Amino acid sequence: MLKEAEFRGTFKTVGDLEHSRMIQMYIEENMGMKEIAEKLHRSSRTPLELIHKHNNAVKRSGFCAACKRAGSPYFSRIAASAKI
Repeated sequence: MLKEAEFRGTFKTVGDLEHSRMIQMYIEENMGMKEIAEKLHRSSRTPLELIHKHNNAVKRSGFCAACKRAGSPYFSRIAASAKI
């Protein structure tokens, strides 16, 4: 079951679909943290934290649960940008 974003006082959590979209933007579209954040109206730190969380989950368990729930093709792939 997909986890939806929730409002928690002064901030909003990131749901599975938004998480998988950030990973997709980073891998497919080679977008940087600032670009992703601006497009999704988030802090520039949010994509960075989620990419680290995604990669740690893939390394630890072999997949990212949020991406898997969202049906992302990147659920078992380390998120690495082609930017140099």
